Amino acid sequence: MTPRRTLAKLLIQTRCFLMLFIALVMGSSANGDIIPYSGAEVARNIAVFRVENDGVRLELEVYPEDFESFAAFMPAELLQDYHPTVAAHKAAFGSVSESISVIRAGGSPLSFEFVTAEHRERIYRASPLAGRSDPITGRTIPAPPENPQVIYIEAFFGFDGVRPETLIFRPPAPKEDKPVTSIGFMVFDRAVPVTRFSYFDSDARLKIDWSDPWFSAFTNANLNRSVQSGTTSFLYVAPREIRHEILIRLRELAPWIDMDLSTGSWLNPSQQGAILNAALDAFETRNPVTIGGEQVQPTSVRGAFLTLGEGGVQVAEGVPTLLADTTFAGLILSYPISTLPEEASITWDMFDHTIQHVPVTLTDVAGPFLDWAVPDDPEVSWINHLKRYVDPEVKTVQVAGVVFLPIWTALAVVLALGAALAALLSSRASRRIGFALLSAGGLVAGVALRHEMQVPFQNPIAGQSREQMVSETFSQLLASSYVAALEVSPEARSKALEPIVTNAALADVAAELETNLAIRVPGGSRAHIAEVTDVAIVEGDMKATGAFEGVAKWIVDARAGHWGHDHRRRVEYRARVEFRPERGIWKLTGITVMEARAPDV
Repeated sequence: MTPRRTLAKLLIQTRCFLMLFIALVMGSSANGDIIPYSGAEVARNIAVFRVENDGVRLELEVYPEDFESFAAFMPAELLQDYHPTVAAHKAAFGSVSESISVIRAGGSPLSFEFVTAEHRERIYRASPLAGRSDPITGRTIPAPPENPQVIYIEAFFGFDGVRPETLIFRPPAPKEDKPVTSIGFMVFDRAVPVTRFSYFDSDARLKIDWSDPWFSAFTNANLNRSVQSGTTSFLYVAPREIRHEILIRLRELAPWIDMDLSTGSWLNPSQQGAILNAALDAFETRNPVTIGGEQVQPTSVRGAFLTLGEGGVQVAEGVPTLLADTTFAGLILSYPISTLPEEASITWDMFDHTIQHVPVTLTDVAGPFLDWAVPDDPEVSWINHLKRYVDPEVKTVQVAGVVFLPIWTALAVVLALGAALAALLSSRASRRIGFALLSAGGLVAGVALRHEMQVPFQNPIAGQSREQMVSETFSQLLASSYVAALEVSPEARSKALEPIVTNAALADVAAELETNLAIRVPGGSRAHIAEVTDVAIVEGDMKATGAFEGVAKWIVDARAGHWGHDHRRRVEYRARVEFRPERGIWKLTGITVMEARAPDV
């Protein structure tokens, strides 16, 4: 790698890391990608432009108090119905400002056609943290206007049979040459988002790629969407598993699965199934992964479709038709591990005239790090720099505050003492010898059977209340149960539960861990439990034998990273639980979830 490329790589990594950090701090959506909120998405007025094959459609949400600034869009006969005062003013003095216009590069405006207008509520586009303080800047995150009502205006700017290579979007300007009012705008080219939401306060020049709208872009790079690459790779290094995940746009995937997808292609369910199956087969053997210096094969390969829209990248579930231009195949390849390796690497081998630069995000418990693969340098490696990391493990919970009485040993000791007493009282030598041997045998049997049939009893002088003992014991059992949930397969998760679950209850507890205790994220993957808090016993009591049956509640915070999205969940559980001491350790004998609430953070 050349010094120049190394420096460029470092600068881009730093910039990308900061962007990721901001996104992670700001939180994430349950279904969508992290979207950088600029405030333009909650401006008083919203203009959404949609480039179509024969023109540009404008969808305008006008804040009622700003209606006068957009009166030029309305025909005179309708203007009177929507705002009589503005209609009278326009008739007397003309429009207060020029209209929004779309212009060819040569300066000629596109023909204008009014389509419709109506009263409606604005589309909610605000950040989930709207109104709160931005953790990076300290400023208040913008919220939409309190009045949700807008006047919706739809208009169409026609090409009149001549498609332009460049378009200029011009905001309305008042006669004093100052912006009329705040307008947030976004542009789509044949359903592909070209921009993120920005303020529409100056001319914006768009170069259109008619062969593939993905490559249409504004000359002002600050306006363009943040997702620029149609193919991205993610290497997740997690406890028990390394995952290689890929997002690839269907138009870029098509040549690798012997398909041809043109602009505007819509895919029915049958075509979707064929494409996803072909993608799974192709990626199972492509882009080799090495762990600890050895090439490995995935134990599972699964996938889903995702779409890019106004709300970012979202998993497409139950969508009957998908547009090839905005749809991605998301692939997940799983490589189980027992402990974190010293290194892991991907060698990207799917380069062609379209795929020449593949961003790769490497993520471990310390956070994300960005790199990329190019034809001259296709290998990207993760190096283990985690000095204080400790692999989580299932820990047995030692019994405290309970004493165990070995019944067989007690009976053997009683028998031995009785035989010894009989030997002392017997007058015949032969009987004394027999009772003595019986006493000795009883003592030997007592020692041999000391671990068999132990009956637990709560220690009345343990110095810990029953409530404390129950709560602490269940907290530790629950924590170890969630560690067992880190395993990659159901069989491995069931095996990991063995130290903390009785043999008789193992199948039922394992089934509960797979279903009601599992937290799923979009795409079907399991979230990892980051924290368990507020564990409390709400019903039940510990018996004299140490066994507990009752109802417990707790809260878990879970997260999962997939395809660059940071999904988070908070779930409040209420469950019937049972556990008891067995040979010096506590073991679960049952857990049944009764209620799980508030699944989203």
